[in-house]
Amino acid sequence: MSELANPSQSVSRPKARVPDVILGRPVPSVFVDVDSAGVRRAGVTALRVIGFCLLTAIAAQVRIPLPHTSIPMTLQLPAVLAAGFLLPPPTAAASMLLYLAAGAAGLPFFADAGGLTGMTGGYLVGFVIAAALVSVLRGNARTSLPRRMAAGTAGACVVFALGVGWMAFKLSDIRAAVALGLAPFYVKAVLEVALAATFAWIVRRPRELR
Repeated sequence: MSELANPSQSVSRPKARVPDVILGRPVPSVFVDVDSAGVRRAGVTALRVIGFCLLTAIAAQVRIPLPHTSIPMTLQLPAVLAAGFLLPPPTAAASMLLYLAAGAAGLPFFADAGGLTGMTGGYLVGFVIAAALVSVLRGNARTSLPRRMAAGTAGACVVFALGVGWMAFKLSDIRAAVALGLAPFYVKAVLEVALAATFAWIVRRPRELR
């Protein structure tokens, strides 16, 4: 009881610790490693987004005019499918969104000068959805080739559905839209799906790009 009644005796309290980073002391290496790993991942993701954006832009410059349609034949679809086959869904979609944003900002990235509001605007929007959808459906690195082809086919169908649908809206004629926006390209699209899926299946690593 005398100990409790003694007012001169003080109760010891733990001192507040000043963070090492404020005192200039070395920060534990585990925090540095975590931070640097996050920065590296972010950098790699940014490079992938930019890379597939530029790949799609380059593919759009390969234009082969076709008779009876104002829409040229390009290599954009394989680039979109490649993004879906090799990138995670958010990264694949981001690469196509960057492509749309760059083209809408005035860079010569689109095959059609009309851009998003032109006759091919539906195809361009379809690129974003198709890339993400293919990435979701294609599975992991051990996925079979038929499944990858099915994923690529689904992505191509999205591109053509939106492309022809938008064209039908612009023309107010669904038959004309199919004749101009689908009929000249479906054989090429089948070959592109098969080639893109096979290429991704052959060059795949033990893990997909993450």
